[in-house]
Amino acid sequence: MAPEINLIDFFQYFKGTVEQKEAVQLLQSAMPDTLLRNGSLWVVKYREQPPKPDGYFTPAMFEELTGYAANLFSQSFCDDCNQLFQDTGFLPDHLNASQMLMANLMHETGNFRWLKELASGEAYNNRSDLGNGPNDGPIYKGAGVLMLTGKHNYSRFADDIDDPRVMEGVDYVAETYPFRSAATWIVENDLLNLAKRGEFEAVCVRINGGHNGYADRCAKYAICQDVME
Repeated sequence: MAPEINLIDFFQYFKGTVEQKEAVQLLQSAMPDTLLRNGSLWVVKYREQPPKPDGYFTPAMFEELTGYAANLFSQSFCDDCNQLFQDTGFLPDHLNASQMLMANLMHETGNFRWLKELASGEAYNNRSDLGNGPNDGPIYKGAGVLMLTGKHNYSRFADDIDDPRVMEGVDYVAETYPFRSAATWIVENDLLNLAKRGEFEAVCVRINGGHNGYADRCAKYAICQDVME
């Protein structure tokens, strides 16, 4: 008889509540000791580091895209970009969709000059819709290529990427995860399927909420089509 529960699906919803921790402890108590040793195959596999992303985006490519010197783009910056495009399904199979996304990211950040919101963030204080308390606005103001904003969204991202340091705030996220901080938004807004249909204008509107800067987005799309081959 096939099992009724798939553990991958089961742990997808693990949020560390008291009840969930008690349930996992019950599961552990039912497991043989051989499965709870450091050398167990599943433990070794679980702790493996994911392979480094393929180096599609490089400092040299960013120089071509932006006109800024390649040495301004660190390898960690490029790795984070590559990881975002792979994690969200844009690369390696959807070049035109990737060109659309990159064009919009270039526009939103002024060719990656602005990876932190320019405003102080004080306007976000006490924003319950963002999960912010009285002093949280400046800490959790916009960070990354699509401006991750608010304590609630930072917390979701910290859980998704399994890095509690995300909760240090905007400086850490902008420096460490300038691209991957946008992953949840991209997936939840179904941006890949929109781009795969070739609807560049619709992609721009989904990201911006309107047609702000549309001419510049189109110009950057043309650059991406020329450089990203």
